Amino acid sequence: MKYLLFICGGGVPAPEDVVVLQRECSRWVEEMEGRGVRLLGRELDLPATAATVRVRDGERLVADGPFVETKEFIAGFDVLECADLDEAIEVAAKHPSSWFRSIEIRPFADGLELGEAAARFATGDDSGGTPYCLMMCLDGIAAEPEVEEAVVRDGIAWGEDLQQRGRKVLGHPLQHKDMATTVRVRDGETLLSDGPFVETKEFIGGISVISCAGREEAIEIAAAHPLARHHMIEVRPFVSE
Repeated sequence: MKYLLFICGGGVPAPEDVVVLQRECSRWVEEMEGRGVRLLGRELDLPATAATVRVRDGERLVADGPFVETKEFIAGFDVLECADLDEAIEVAAKHPSSWFRSIEIRPFADGLELGEAAARFATGDDSGGTPYCLMMCLDGIAAEPEVEEAVVRDGIAWGEDLQQRGRKVLGHPLQHKDMATTVRVRDGETLLSDGPFVETKEFIGGISVISCAGREEAIEIAAAHPLARHHMIEVRPFVSE
């Protein structure tokens, strides 16, 4: 089963913590790729580089910053393939970020496929364009069934168009936030809590990674997603290799 790890950041880490993170993160990647459980992962740029996109009555509305302002933020993500949630928890607890912050584990909905574009992205090959993460943010209020059906249908068409244009790296919905597990490790003890790493009305319902010319095109692509007409989409670049 495939899982997404949201790696959480927040504040300015102590210098000694930075040393540990830099040393141990590379060891974690090496171990998990050797085990075949880590499929890919990249670090996101800081929240200040984000834009949140909405479309209302045909007008594109763009606000600087992430979809919700909190002390903790998503600093990056990893895609895992694990036998079950227990293995995903074990893998997350070994990640050094869990020793200082927290890591949210969320299962993908069935059907995630990773193609050649995702493989290049995993190696840091951005020769085809600048990678941006689109986080599909929902407010938890269900729309009428016909609206929900239209969003799903039009979202599939949106993804197919990106694929044909060579802009899609990966993209797939996540299971509901109620299926999330947050992992923290303190004094060697693994602490688990149900739900996302931060409790807000809004939550991430899926992610897409696109490759494009730059921020304006990334915002344009996000605004074309049907979800932007009813909810919002956070657009954030990845840290350059």
